[in-house]
Amino acid sequence: MNDLYSIDFTRSLPPALKNDPNMLALAQTIAEQLQATARQIKQNIIYARIDELDEQTLDILAYDLHVDWYDYSYPIEVKRRTIKDSVRVHRRLGTKYAVETALGAVFPGTKVQEWFEYGGDPFRFKVIIGAAEGVTAEQQAAVLERVRFYKNLRSHLETISYQMEQATTIHVAGYHAIGTRLEVWPYLADNFTEEATVFVGAVATFATRLEINPSLTNFITSSGSMLFGGYTQQTRKLQIQPLRNEG
Repeated sequence: MNDLYSIDFTRSLPPALKNDPNMLALAQTIAEQLQATARQIKQNIIYARIDELDEQTLDILAYDLHVDWYDYSYPIEVKRRTIKDSVRVHRRLGTKYAVETALGAVFPGTKVQEWFEYGGDPFRFKVIIGAAEGVTAEQQAAVLERVRFYKNLRSHLETISYQMEQATTIHVAGYHAIGTRLEVWPYLADNFTEEATVFVGAVATFATRLEINPSLTNFITSSGSMLFGGYTQQTRKLQIQPLRNEG
């Protein structure tokens, strides 16, 4: 399928010219230039292509549209919003809508409170600006100048407030447990008396032991007594040795 941007114009040449190399080369050159011109037609569409225009074209367009509050130092996205809102602001200059719309292009979320909304003096108003990224001294001066341009003559600016918000994430965890604890304590009397009887006893044993041993050169005599925790034992030992020959 052929369209204006890709059509091959050499196909429309008569057979006599198609067979001529010079005419064919000339036709191809003209076709390329016509296609380039066709692609430039889109650039004539300006208002519908504000989001596609370069910054230099936006500055020229703002001048042609008499966007008096336009600032050439603004970022390109702010410039686009300002130009888009310029027609509506021009239609409603001197109203609350004009102030909010014009300032909202630079500071989204800008609000205007009129005197009867906060109980102030008649024909007074406040401007509340959402400045998430902070405001410089130059921007504050520019805001004051533009408010005076947008508002009507009978209204007087009372205050300008800048609201700065910062978002963060907080992780919170909890632990919940349900249980029953049973403790049993023994019964303890307050006053009690204890009585006891201690019995102490002892046992004594007496015995006589007789041993007859063979004849030894010397007499060996042994005797003794032992006491074990309240138990007494006494032993007597009698030894009868055979007659020893002295010769």
